[in-house]
Amino acid sequence: MEAALFPPMAAHILLIFVGAISMVALVGIAYNYSLTRSTREKIARVEELERDVKILQRDIKVLQDRLPKAAMPDNTDTKPAMDKAAGGAMAGNVKQEVWQGFVDDYNNLANSMNIPKAAEACENFVRNNKVQLLVCVESQKAEDGKTLVYTAVDNVESSRYWAWNVTGKPDDFAVVPNPLIEYNEELHHKGGMKETFASNYETGSFKQVQVKLPAHFTLRQGKWVIVQPGVIRVN
Repeated sequence: MEAALFPPMAAHILLIFVGAISMVALVGIAYNYSLTRSTREKIARVEELERDVKILQRDIKVLQDRLPKAAMPDNTDTKPAMDKAAGGAMAGNVKQEVWQGFVDDYNNLANSMNIPKAAEACENFVRNNKVQLLVCVESQKAEDGKTLVYTAVDNVESSRYWAWNVTGKPDDFAVVPNPLIEYNEELHHKGGMKETFASNYETGSFKQVQVKLPAHFTLRQGKWVIVQPGVIRVN
């Protein structure tokens, strides 16, 4: 009968030793995996922030191009007009704090469009804030450099724009998109949205919109005129 390679006691000790080494190896592998995953998540967050910065820079450039010359700063070394708007002013000396409460309430509403009674919530918002309902009826004229034509409608669901009269400024309105309406290519290209708001939209359909800066409209002698585009984000 052949002798065992290791005595029984030594074999048990060896098995325990091998098991301990295996556990240490597993712990090391798990730690390395966790570290790698954490690093990837940090890199992904940095890349996301970089994308947001690029989008914001693009929006600022778009708004600068759309602003009337009279609204642009005379000194090229000064901050862009968009900085002034984001910091607290709309064209016509309408201060941001005047409409900020309306925009905050609107964004809270827009975040709730997935609830069963979203349409009812919008009806109440429009009524409580005395919002005027608008659509853009001749957006194709923008390609010819002509002024877009906006007109009032009576139905919330058929509207595309909500105009809130700025307190103390009877001719000035802060304008936001109707959050009930899906934001798609037709609305963007034919509904006047791309001329009314700078956005992160490229293609596809989106059900959620957030307003960063409302568009500034005036209403004189029954005519709606866009003075300054707004800034929105679609999700």
